[in-house]
Amino acid sequence: MLRKKSIILISGIFLIFLLSINLIFSQQITVTDQNQPKPKPSFWGQIWSTITSPIFIGIVLFFVVAVIVAVLTVFIIKWIVGFFKQKSNVYLKLKKNRIKLAKVHRSFPSRHWWRVSRNTPIRLVRKNNNRLTISDPVAYHRGDYTGHEGNILIAMNMVGMKKFFFFPITDLLIIPNREQVDLKLKNEKGEEKEITIKNLPRSDQIVQFNEGEILIFAESLSMSGEFYVPVLKSQSGKIIDLSMPIYESFKDVILEDYLYNQSGDFVDVAKKHMDLNPYIRSGQRLSESNQNIEIPDGTVKK
Repeated sequence: MLRKKSIILISGIFLIFLLSINLIFSQQITVTDQNQPKPKPSFWGQIWSTITSPIFIGIVLFFVVAVIVAVLTVFIIKWIVGFFKQKSNVYLKLKKNRIKLAKVHRSFPSRHWWRVSRNTPIRLVRKNNNRLTISDPVAYHRGDYTGHEGNILIAMNMVGMKKFFFFPITDLLIIPNREQVDLKLKNEKGEEKEITIKNLPRSDQIVQFNEGEILIFAESLSMSGEFYVPVLKSQSGKIIDLSMPIYESFKDVILEDYLYNQSGDFVDVAKKHMDLNPYIRSGQRLSESNQNIEIPDGTVKK
């Protein structure tokens, strides 16, 4: 009996001892070693910390602002160069005006200015060994009309032609409508000689406006100066150059426009000269003041 009580007492003392040790360790403050290496962050954690750092955000903002300023500068410089180029190049001015008129008079709907492939396609019809083949779209229609010089003008976006790799370029295709044209050329001695080119293909033999597509009966479309012209092939296999007849047809148009502008500029300069000339202004005032003069008898001298 005494032995049993001793075992219970010893067991109780041991239990109290264990509880007291646990309590003592739980009350202690854990001191960490400052020199202990910190755990390395993960790969994605390093990327996230780099992206959210103020230095990286500042570099990105600076780069974005620099790109925007550079793009605006290029656009402004290009617009200034184009403005002065248009002033000195009458054909470029004529092209710009003809494109605007073609878009106004368009016979097909121009659905999109950016995604030009949604517009009406322009295809080439080639003749090989008495067999006609229709090509894939070489351009997309933006407008068309007939000018008073007789040509058919088609505003179009050539496939793959873009500026700044994104923006589609609108060009002008000119299809002549004359059976013959007279050209004045100079020989080696400087003497002028008039040459007549006959049997030119008419426009109805070159272009065909169908529902949903435009067919150009030509081998290709070639750039000639500021315009595109169709490249035709005769029955003998020779290439027919239509650039000279087209530029000859525009000669009278450009001459009339040039003379009109020159006349308008001359009138404006003459008016400014009259307004700024002191002798002319004083003479006008004297003539106006001498129109009505009162005399003592009450009558008015005219």
